[in-house]
Amino acid sequence: MSTATLTATTETTPRRKRAHRPEARRAKRLATAIATVFALGWTLPLLWTLIGSFNAERATEGAGFIPSMLTSANWSKLVQPDGRAVNVFVAFFNSTVVAVCATLLALVVCSMMAYALAKLPFRGSAVVLSVIVLAMLIPTEVILVPLFQQFAALGLLNTYGALIIPHVVSLFGVVLLRQFIANLPVELTEAAKIDGANAWQNYRYIVLPLIRPGLATLGILVFLAAWNDFLWPLIATSTPSMQTLPLALITFRSAYGDSEYGVVMASTILAIAPPLLVFLFAQRFIVAGISNTGLKG
Repeated sequence: MSTATLTATTETTPRRKRAHRPEARRAKRLATAIATVFALGWTLPLLWTLIGSFNAERATEGAGFIPSMLTSANWSKLVQPDGRAVNVFVAFFNSTVVAVCATLLALVVCSMMAYALAKLPFRGSAVVLSVIVLAMLIPTEVILVPLFQQFAALGLLNTYGALIIPHVVSLFGVVLLRQFIANLPVELTEAAKIDGANAWQNYRYIVLPLIRPGLATLGILVFLAAWNDFLWPLIATSTPSMQTLPLALITFRSAYGDSEYGVVMASTILAIAPPLLVFLFAQRFIVAGISNTGLKG
């Protein structure tokens, strides 16, 4: 190949790169514009709900986006509903206890099960994993009746235990963490065994620190599931003092929904704020955890 040909080739390559840069910039701007539209569409209802929670009008029908009068009375009725609804902060406390305890216990139980399936091979481990995956296909509504009968026989209905225990064993969490642990380099655990580490020490000091993104992902998913659960607390609780926040929102909707939507909106903001903040704070862990397990498309 001649020197002229080499020179022409090296000159053409930067030109092609420069020619593709405007196209890449236009594509990036278009993607940003589309994402902005979707973000605004998602944010406006939340903003309208927040503004409406300070609306002094008794009915929002026909009212504009910005209310003519602002008041904090809607929020005070959450604490003193005058017998028309459940005290929302009692329900908020119940939801917090259930979600936090369920999340912590699920992280311990699911990580141990995943470690056993991934790093402690035993006869029938593949069958156990297959059964877990197949059980994920069973809708939760199918097991509500036997679950209710089981907790009734144990005397756990209308207790925190009845609300927490169903969220402790997450089949999806077991599969998620098992895949995460299986992708870890074998040399790490083998080196620990050579140094005299047993299975518990290997799990505690080697595996757990390396699967923190997966644990964060599972923790967020379990927290959101326990916080937003409505059907099982509706069945398992029988007194207002044990109701969770989704159940309390129904009482506010029934008590104030016909005339005072501001109270309903205030209770809605209180309900969605904690999981929204948790998700926004830790969404990068969800992306990192799912991508590192090979579950992405």
